[in-house]
Amino acid sequence: MIDLDATGPVRAAPARRRPWWLPGLLAVVLLLPGSGPMTADPASGPPPPSVVLEGDGIGDMRADGDTLVLLMRTAVAAYRMPGGTRRWSVPVEPGARLLAASHGRVVLAVEEPATRTAALVGIDTATGTEVWRRDGSVPSPPSGEGPPGLLLARADDVIDGRLLGLDVRTGEVRWQLGTPSVRRVLAAAGGRREIADLDPDGTLLIRDAGSAAVVRTVALPGLGAVDGFDVAGDRLLVYHFERTTLLDSAVYDLTTGRRLWQRTAMAAAGGLWWCGTLLCTGTVGRTTVVDPDTGDPRWSITGWTDLGPFGDGLMWATEPTPDTADPALGAVVLDATTGRVVRRFGPWDVVAALPGHAALVTGRNPGGSLVARLDLTTGAVTVLGRTEHWPAPPKCLATATLLACHRERVSVWQL
Repeated sequence: MIDLDATGPVRAAPARRRPWWLPGLLAVVLLLPGSGPMTADPASGPPPPSVVLEGDGIGDMRADGDTLVLLMRTAVAAYRMPGGTRRWSVPVEPGARLLAASHGRVVLAVEEPATRTAALVGIDTATGTEVWRRDGSVPSPPSGEGPPGLLLARADDVIDGRLLGLDVRTGEVRWQLGTPSVRRVLAAAGGRREIADLDPDGTLLIRDAGSAAVVRTVALPGLGAVDGFDVAGDRLLVYHFERTTLLDSAVYDLTTGRRLWQRTAMAAAGGLWWCGTLLCTGTVGRTTVVDPDTGDPRWSITGWTDLGPFGDGLMWATEPTPDTADPALGAVVLDATTGRVVRRFGPWDVVAALPGHAALVTGRNPGGSLVARLDLTTGAVTVLGRTEHWPAPPKCLATATLLACHRERVSVWQL
């Protein structure tokens, strides 16, 4: 993780995490007694897509209502669903990024080739007309992801550390924050976004990302130099660098402001990161779970990675399959106290949440990837279709009405 809003030299933080929704989603999935029956008819095979969209170097996609937006190498285009009729296409310079498609707007991060000036651009989803532009602004964090209808941005200037909350529809500034010592954008409970500012005097301010209103203030006396931090519940993890070398990590109790412990030996092992409400440390292929209140190691596991929360007293871990060309994941549920394997989950890769208490999963299959709906109540797996796979699984998104997956082209199914 890179703290792009911190002033001074940018340093890599020793944190690894999967998307905010995945631990909770996997937690529900793994509670099922098994993956359930495959309900696709083997005689007829997976249903073909209702629409296939071609493009030059499709790199990203978003959906807004009945419109599917594709970012290609030199253009961004919108298609009306379910028929797939193209509404409009607008040229963009190579390197443009698709940040959002919501509230009737498509938002891009672009760079003017002549001046090398960065800009954020809002385009009308229905017509392709540019509605607003903010020159000199870039998304922050890199995705610009904020609460619904809001984009997080900052000035493209290392001196100006202001953080802006931009209205997706108008591009207007709803709020702005000055320069703290260190700043983090956090994924709080339920996927809610929060902004945490740690000032030089040891004051931690946690704000609601929708309004920038302070929702929590904690005084941390004697904090000292901090180059990065992360929050899990009532515990604060901080770390300190010298150049690019991690010197030490410490954990604080946010209810009292007291430092619980500090370690320097962890630096050689790659630092610490939150894996749910516990801490993890380790090297490639081996992870050690650490008690956040004492810093004492609890247990280690080899060959499994991406540990995360799984409800009371449990954790989950994932493992790449032996075929490195196929990064579909297996998963296990672990006892958080001992590391003992409690339950195993098959090689489906959970990629998104679906409406109706379900998960979207993909799995390698001859001829491509199977894309399926996993019912979280019954455990039944319904194959929705087959799409491209090589050399990696497809990227998929799902709304209440459609499923779209892409590698070289976009396949769309109606849900």
